[in-house]
Amino acid sequence: MARWFLAACLLVTSIAVQGLIVPRGYRLDLHPYPGDGVFKGKVRIDIINTGNQSVDSVTLDVHSTLNVVDREVKVTRVANLDSSEEDEVSMEETSLTVTKLEKRKDIHKFQITTKQSLKKDITYQVEILFDGTLGSDSSSPFYQSTYSNSKHSQLKKWYVAMNLLKGGGAHYVFPCFEKPHLKTWIELSVAHKGDFHVLTTMPLVDTTNVTSEGVWVRDHFSRSPPMSVNSLAMFQSDFKHPPMGENNGNKVGVWGKEDILRSLNTAQKMLPAVLVNLELYLSRPYPLPELNLVALPGYTDDKPIDAWGLQMFREWTDHLTTPLFPTSLTLALSKFLADKMAWQLEKPVFNSYVSDMYGMYLEYDKPGFTEIKSQMEALNATKIRFVLGMLEHIFGPHSFRQTIQYFMSSKEYHAYSETDFWNKLSDGAYHAGVLVRNRSPVSIEQIVKPWLQADRLPVVTFRRNYINTTVQVMQEPFVLNDDEDDVSSPARNTKNYLWWIPNIVVSQNNLTVPVRNISWLKPIASQEVEMKQYNFTNNQFVLFNPGSLGPFIVNYDLKNWELIAQHSKRFPVSIRQQLLHDSLTLALSGRLCYVYAFNVSKLIEQEPEPAVWKTYFGLATRLRIKFQGTPVAPKYDIYLKKMLKSVNAALEQPERGESSWKANFRAENKRLLCETGHPTCLTEAREVQSRTNTSNPDEDKLFLDNYLCILLGYGTLDEWEFGLHRIMYYPKNKSQTERLFIFRSLASCPKNETKFVRMLNLTLMSGDHKFSEEDMLTMLTVMSTVSLGHETMFKFMMKNFEYLSTKLEKTVWEYFVKTSFNNFRTEEGLDKATEFYQRNKRHFVSVDDIIKNALEKVKIQVDWVRKHLTPLDGWLTNALQEPWRPHEFQFRDVPSFVIG
Repeated sequence: MARWFLAACLLVTSIAVQGLIVPRGYRLDLHPYPGDGVFKGKVRIDIINTGNQSVDSVTLDVHSTLNVVDREVKVTRVANLDSSEEDEVSMEETSLTVTKLEKRKDIHKFQITTKQSLKKDITYQVEILFDGTLGSDSSSPFYQSTYSNSKHSQLKKWYVAMNLLKGGGAHYVFPCFEKPHLKTWIELSVAHKGDFHVLTTMPLVDTTNVTSEGVWVRDHFSRSPPMSVNSLAMFQSDFKHPPMGENNGNKVGVWGKEDILRSLNTAQKMLPAVLVNLELYLSRPYPLPELNLVALPGYTDDKPIDAWGLQMFREWTDHLTTPLFPTSLTLALSKFLADKMAWQLEKPVFNSYVSDMYGMYLEYDKPGFTEIKSQMEALNATKIRFVLGMLEHIFGPHSFRQTIQYFMSSKEYHAYSETDFWNKLSDGAYHAGVLVRNRSPVSIEQIVKPWLQADRLPVVTFRRNYINTTVQVMQEPFVLNDDEDDVSSPARNTKNYLWWIPNIVVSQNNLTVPVRNISWLKPIASQEVEMKQYNFTNNQFVLFNPGSLGPFIVNYDLKNWELIAQHSKRFPVSIRQQLLHDSLTLALSGRLCYVYAFNVSKLIEQEPEPAVWKTYFGLATRLRIKFQGTPVAPKYDIYLKKMLKSVNAALEQPERGESSWKANFRAENKRLLCETGHPTCLTEAREVQSRTNTSNPDEDKLFLDNYLCILLGYGTLDEWEFGLHRIMYYPKNKSQTERLFIFRSLASCPKNETKFVRMLNLTLMSGDHKFSEEDMLTMLTVMSTVSLGHETMFKFMMKNFEYLSTKLEKTVWEYFVKTSFNNFRTEEGLDKATEFYQRNKRHFVSVDDIIKNALEKVKIQVDWVRKHLTPLDGWLTNALQEPWRPHEFQFRDVPSFVIG
């Protein structure tokens, strides 16, 4: 937010200083020197004074790290053949005298003052030589990097990339007018060695020699249409591309390292169709003659680098019409359109919209999420995409598309604010009958404002009155429980967020989702709503927000949940996903009894659709964690294993050429199945390990992600020592994230006590200092979350009490005591911990408060388990006693394609 605020302040300051001078065009010559880490250049900016008064200065955006060659700054009056002036000066180029150059490094401004005034409606040209330093990573606006051309070659090759949109970076690269609304043409030329090539926003028109031998050449590119300077792009490399396609004369290419060309073929074939569909949806032709996508080696940022005509890529809409200020709306629009294109092209098995929506509830409950700007921006963009999807249903797809087209046409080659966008949607909403004059809500912006401002999503409780046909609708922010608090009641949220909620209802006798005359429920905590028009009886269920059309969870009264669970016919896929997600998430948050949730989720036992299973996998993982250390845990694993074995059988063996979704889905199912103790998993893990080459990052990552935990957990002690040896001698120049992953796996994956004891001995009682204090705290954290690990920790503390209490650092000892005591969740565990504390109370003086607090937490957890999981324990016992009929089915496969 600080950078956004600074940008806003600079915008206001700059308007006041340079007033009425605007650019008419740029001629930019760049000469990067990859390897040397520097670049130089020259820019000639055509400017014009559009005001009513003459001025004698020009103020440009120039970052303090960019060096301007003062003696080469020139200002020239350009010959104007259309001038009405009577004197002959208008027919000639005239040099102006530069009297002062002022660099304001604190606000990144460069002011040129001239002796002669710059007159109204006369074109002048400012010419500046400059040089700068190339950054070393993709966070820099202009940077260089290296790559290996193949996994068999250690030879490093250079590439240079311009990445301007992150925070508005053009003024890091060349002097310019950086405000988004000051759009004009740009002519670019780039000097480079002859064995490299350059991709830019526009196509190549000519190449000239810089040196007589042609070792260095200069590529000249055609003039662009009007655009912001931050939409400019440049990429210099020796990358290759598969055979390029064309779309109505536009060249469309995908570029990458030579050894990945085969994997780029699918994207190259699909890309023209994507562009055509995008043009049809927006009713706008792609405005440039070329579109190039680059697969950057080693690029790990969540946000793609993108610029007009050259993208590492998701969208071009925010270059065609550009936001006045950095905004999540443009990214949300691009995500929304990407989903639309993917759906039109292949009708994907997994709807990322649904899975991303469900993931948001977890993201908002991660500690400190508001402190990471990039994470907040990504969450906001995803949330706005959900809001756009909700609005699309309210409008109807056709009307919504027309409204988007209306917005694009009105702002083409111009800048816009978020209010501009929502106002255009309001115009379309009145035209489509979504909004009604003189009736609340009065605008789309009024509807979306609470959705955009809240850093939560709602849970809406739909409580039926079975005496009449009304329902009480209540809303509140969804917050997960914190087990450190009283886990028997939902966590409280201090912020009073309330939303406009679309009133979309279906009933048992008609599951057809309405698309006309949808009303909005006001943003109040509780309201009574008449349901007579839906024509249902007391013995029929009602569904609110069917298929998660709006981004919110729905809870019901218990009778309505019972009626849903008793429904014998199969719901549509989107509703099955919703019922699974909402019921189990509500149970995990303390808002719904587990037995009711499991009654609803029983539909998964005979589920043939992978999209529904995809939703269930994440929930199953969370349930396994929630049940750790309780009698329910082993029974749930048996129940889960029976179902997952059917899925595993349905997926069959991997086939050559199968889609990526099926391979990923198989891996996810196998991972969860292996965690429940499936016997063939260890054999497969050993086979993969024998083929894995740790010098190949891709193979090694596949093994670490999918098989390491299985090998460490179910393998021999020697195989566990394999992982231990790897981190004890881990190279300091390699990724420490990978080391942490392996270390955490060593401390959490084992299925026998011996490995846990070995880990505790090496980490806490060894004198060779291989492990830091941070390592010790990490180990205690992850080990204590596994019931066997926690039990082993407690026994280890009892056995080695004197040594641990005197030799460990105070922080580590206190944390060991806390984690050893506070994770019991059974009466037996509570009794054992209490008895040990009472017997050794005199030795626990320094940590007495820690233990007392831990035991209080254990009492709450034991009480919570007794109240909430004891009924589920009976449910699982009965379910496992029933005759099990494995469901036989096959998952359909489709070609996989991912935009972005």
